[in-house]
Amino acid sequence: MTVRALLQNKGNFVSTVGPETRVQEVMDQLERDEVSALVVVGETGDILGIVSGGDVVRGLNRLGPEIVEKPVMDVMTSEVFTCDIAEPLSAIYELMDTNRIRHIPILEANRLRGIINTLDVVKYRLREIENEAEALKEYVSGRT
Repeated sequence: MTVRALLQNKGNFVSTVGPETRVQEVMDQLERDEVSALVVVGETGDILGIVSGGDVVRGLNRLGPEIVEKPVMDVMTSEVFTCDIAEPLSAIYELMDTNRIRHIPILEANRLRGIINTLDVVKYRLREIENEAEALKEYVSGRT
């Protein structure tokens, strides 16, 4: 199974912000878009970082309440692990596990095409297990 298959089920919406976006706007956008992370992109669409609620909390702890007026580049995670859309799904599992991350932007021809988080992976895997169980039930009962 490929990353493309997971993304087709999930959809390819990616909430993005520019590096100069104020942290308050980031918090508002996280809530408005109902996402757990935003990809920080440059003017040409290149990935500069990723920011989650956890990054905001760490920034608040480090810099205090005035963090809300700072640009997102002050709190974002600059080292972003990405995965190509044609990679096997196991590449996502490995990236998340090895690097202890929850969000992976998905690229196709070096362009941002989606984002996958741990909940997406769990939901996808549960659907696979349900489908396998149903197929096995049909096989055992002789319906196939």
